[in-house]
Amino acid sequence: MENSKEKVFDYNELVITTGATPFIPDIKGINSKNVYTVTKPYIAKDLKENINKYKNIAIVGGGFIGVEVAEQLSKYDHLNINLYHSRDYLLNGVYDKKAGEAAKKEIERHGINIHFSERLENVVSENEVVKEIITTNRKDKIDALILAIGVRPNTQIFNNGRLKKIKNGAIVIDKYGRTNIENVWSVGDCATVPHKFLKDAYIPLGTSANKIGRQIGINLSRSKDNLFASYESLGSNSVKVGDLEFGTTGLTESQAKDLGYYYGIAESEVLNKPSYMPDSYKLNFRIIYEKNSYKILGARVFGKKDAVLRLLPFTTAIHSGLTTKDLSYYDYAYSPPFSLSWEAVNIASSVAK
Repeated sequence: MENSKEKVFDYNELVITTGATPFIPDIKGINSKNVYTVTKPYIAKDLKENINKYKNIAIVGGGFIGVEVAEQLSKYDHLNINLYHSRDYLLNGVYDKKAGEAAKKEIERHGINIHFSERLENVVSENEVVKEIITTNRKDKIDALILAIGVRPNTQIFNNGRLKKIKNGAIVIDKYGRTNIENVWSVGDCATVPHKFLKDAYIPLGTSANKIGRQIGINLSRSKDNLFASYESLGSNSVKVGDLEFGTTGLTESQAKDLGYYYGIAESEVLNKPSYMPDSYKLNFRIIYEKNSYKILGARVFGKKDAVLRLLPFTTAIHSGLTTKDLSYYDYAYSPPFSLSWEAVNIASSVAK
């Protein structure tokens, strides 16, 4: 679309990569000039250029973007930052309550005020500037509003019913990256990803977009009887909140329950290296496994130093069908500056043995 005129193009192969758009509630005044979504570099740049004009910042949303933005803005000493979250703990979409509580303590340590069970209901604006926000139980004066309440697949233009989509509008692709229409492919935040357990899942992460994008590129150069399909998502992700690292891979407890698994949970706290070494900290593990076979279904870890790197063996284990018994005795490298003689992954896995 250019200058409001439609153009028609022929194609041999079409790859749809329209991405996602931030969710913006249908509230009068929400498009004011001091309202930001922080989903594009130019928006973050605009916020940064105006930051010294603001004192009271409201962030709506306690997921990845909201938490990360709050922590970064805490570096500005003149700001009073309030984060409003509709649920009862942070990062609830992916992480368990213990991890969410740890994130809360860490972000509060940076001077952020957090308000739970608060959903944005309205704003008061004047001359295209939001002056006040109204949430479930609060009414606060603000200088700037940051919306971090999720994204939606940008697929509204494909509205003739031909493309198969899931409920939120994401285009369904197969393991090769193909849609249900011949010679049409899709990848990125506008599409689903093939998940090992959840099948057609909407997981808008850069890891999936990069891998499936490469896979489609390979397949476009191959014959249709020799397509490449190596990628299978586990929804692996990580986030840094202050000095804490958080990572998760595979199924969460609620997903394992919904899928009907007979599962167990192994929780533990293990040092990342000997206590006599500098930067020795506890890592908190949570492993979800099948009770009968001990196969690992999912894992979560958080801690201060090298926590996310401890997640990697669990991702490999899930892809390979390994058990907690396997990881309990695998021979990981040992040296006091880096690990215990029994690596933290060994110890955490042995809890479920």
